Amino acid sequence: MSNLTEKPLAIVAVCTIGLINAIQMLQLVFSPIAKQLHGMYSAYFMVAIIASLTCLAGLWFMRRWAAISYALILGINQLVLANMKLWEVSAMMMPLIIVVLLAKYYSEMN
Repeated sequence: MSNLTEKPLAIVAVCTIGLINAIQMLQLVFSPIAKQLHGMYSAYFMVAIIASLTCLAGLWFMRRWAAISYALILGINQLVLANMKLWEVSAMMMPLIIVVLLAKYYSEMN
């Protein structure tokens, strides 16, 4: 499944949304708001961004390891947001939709 036309549209959408989210998170890490947070959070989010981009590349090539890893990262991000006291129910909706889509196409992945 290396051709765009062979990829499920949902996987293309997840990769696109994930890339946009990674870019937004990168901007946040270098924003004045990040300077107000504990340095540990900025370092965590940098590692999470790199890991997410790696997973998105794996998802683009329909790899199961990427689906599992990306779901774990999304879950861990929820815990980090809760620890930062920034978690909201709405923050969980998009990751939950993504995990459901990844589960739906998991059997089609290598």
